[in-house]
Amino acid sequence: MRNKLWQKLAAMALLTLLLLIPIGMVKDLANERENRQLQAVNDIAASSAGPQKLFGPVLVVPYREIWSEVSETIRDRTAVREVLQRSESRYLHFLPEQLKLSGELATETKRRGLFEVRSYVVNLSGKGEIKLPGGYGNPAPLHGGRIEFGTPYLGIALSDMRGVLQAPGVEWAGKTYGFEQGSNLPLEDASGMHANLEPMPVEFGPISIPFGFDLKLRGIEALEFVPAGKHTQVELASAWQHPSFFGRFLPDPSSQQTGTDGFRAAWSVDALAANVGRNLSGVRHIASYDSFGVRLIEPINVYSLSDRAAKYGFLFVCLTFAAIFLFELLKKLAIHPAQYALVGLALAMFFLLLLSLSEHLRFAVAYCLASGACVALIAVYLSAVLRSATRGAAAGVSLVALFGSLYGLLESEDNALMLGSLLLFAVLSIAMLATRKLDWYALADTGAGSVASGRESC
Repeated sequence: MRNKLWQKLAAMALLTLLLLIPIGMVKDLANERENRQLQAVNDIAASSAGPQKLFGPVLVVPYREIWSEVSETIRDRTAVREVLQRSESRYLHFLPEQLKLSGELATETKRRGLFEVRSYVVNLSGKGEIKLPGGYGNPAPLHGGRIEFGTPYLGIALSDMRGVLQAPGVEWAGKTYGFEQGSNLPLEDASGMHANLEPMPVEFGPISIPFGFDLKLRGIEALEFVPAGKHTQVELASAWQHPSFFGRFLPDPSSQQTGTDGFRAAWSVDALAANVGRNLSGVRHIASYDSFGVRLIEPINVYSLSDRAAKYGFLFVCLTFAAIFLFELLKKLAIHPAQYALVGLALAMFFLLLLSLSEHLRFAVAYCLASGACVALIAVYLSAVLRSATRGAAAGVSLVALFGSLYGLLESEDNALMLGSLLLFAVLSIAMLATRKLDWYALADTGAGSVASGRESC
């Protein structure tokens, strides 16, 4: 008879492992749906405007060096000397001494089928000043030639120019200059715009020139800034209640406010802490610069929560099977492995119902409907299997507590380990207390026979 008891335990262990297959398929499905959501974000970005990253403004002064070279060639056995004019173009870059950006974000939702993408429109206002040294810094000629300066311009790099809704121009030294396409900055992975300025006489300087500009941008999900000034300040405000601040610099704690009215945040970055100034001439990618910003995240990602819930599927099946097995031992019932399998499949169905319903309903509502349907189904089924409506109801109550515990684990990600440990300890304590007087040797000799024959002795 002992062999039959161990065979039953082995069959339950095998069923538990087999049930990991449908639960794993639900996890794969959740990942697939999340990838489709990311594809929806990319599709909307391809037809509208993607996440925005702003760099600038930067004052650029083009210049060229002109020099003469003497060339000697042999023509008809005669040495011929020629004087050739050479020139080479270079650029001087001047970062703002002070740069202050302030903006107000208004959010909206774009849809692609079942999937939602968070979009925003931001009204940015920028102002500051750029210090211009005398003689533009008197760049040294590399070939002993003369220096000629070209038309200076202010360049602003932007990751996606399709999001520019309004760009009236830039105020520079009391005059307004219009923007043109292209940042004309040495960046390969960003577009942008520039404003050609009136040349400043070389003998002027040093002088600090104030500037200001307004910009209305559209983007999706994220807004990012590169601290272009020697001292950069950025202030953002929005009615969106769930911001996620990211990047190399976080907002000043004293300025950061998040609540039901939205969020407000301010950054203050010094050039000594960023890598823009020392890498401006050599870095060709805007992604290589230090940056910071904000993401407009969804408060609940149904796919990540569904995936996390499915990770607890093994624990669900084990605890449920253990509870049924305790009933079987204590009440000397005969429960077939096929009946265990049906209960396990009902538990696996919960995760599929949760994923499908959460795409159409709020996650809490979807969770209640999916868990309620599964608890009711299993409770009715176990009422017949355990041969008592009271026992079926008790099993239903236990499942309600189990599903409630899982929801607490999902909602408290930071405390999930502690809550999970307490849950397992509580279940183990209940199992040990319930079987503390059970004679396992006698059960193996006699109880297994009752289990096998299907007779109940209460």
